Amino acid sequence: MGLRGRAFNAMWSNLLPGYARELDRWHTIEHMPERLGVPGFLRGRRYINAVASDHSLFILYEAAHIETFRSPGLIARLNDPTEWSKKVQPGLLNFTRGPCQTLISLGEGVGGAILTIRLSGKAQSGAQVGDELTDLAPALTRLHGVTAVHIGRHVPDDIVSAEKKLRPTTATPSFGFVILVEGLGAAELEAAQPDIVKIAARSTASALELGVFRLAYLLDHAG
Repeated sequence: MGLRGRAFNAMWSNLLPGYARELDRWHTIEHMPERLGVPGFLRGRRYINAVASDHSLFILYEAAHIETFRSPGLIARLNDPTEWSKKVQPGLLNFTRGPCQTLISLGEGVGGAILTIRLSGKAQSGAQVGDELTDLAPALTRLHGVTAVHIGRHVPDDIVSAEKKLRPTTATPSFGFVILVEGLGAAELEAAQPDIVKIAARSTASALELGVFRLAYLLDHAG
């Protein structure tokens, strides 16, 4: 089955102290259902890493195609944040947004945790790096505890919205590719991490940042 659709949006963030409980309620009750109401959004997930010093929150949206993440329906929502959004968004620090075109998606079901890797790659070798990473994906799926592997090419955009302005800090994305490795749990992915990095390093891309997050919430499109 793999990821739904042909694109995904990977987002990392940290939280100001005292925002975690409110974010859980807002993102579960209002924000994710709102996003899944935008045409093209197929599934949303929220992951957490309570001990991370940089990014403690990872959000993943699966979509029909890459244009979903710059569609008029989404732009309209981004420019009309709810009162609850206005209250919670200022608590998101170092927010990094990475819409990606899916290159390959292997695996069945949804794992209990995910390991994310952001990779750099020179523009002139982007196609080569993408091909190399795609070829490496099957080897990742054979590691113990790994349930699925998804690889995407980052498609940057320059969307400036009212919602973005609510956040105190937003990092400028500097990565070319994203590898998402799902697993049975965080412990299994942490144990497999050295082998995952070793396999990923066979490509000409270079790893920027890794993180392991446990699944907190998943919502499918109602249709």
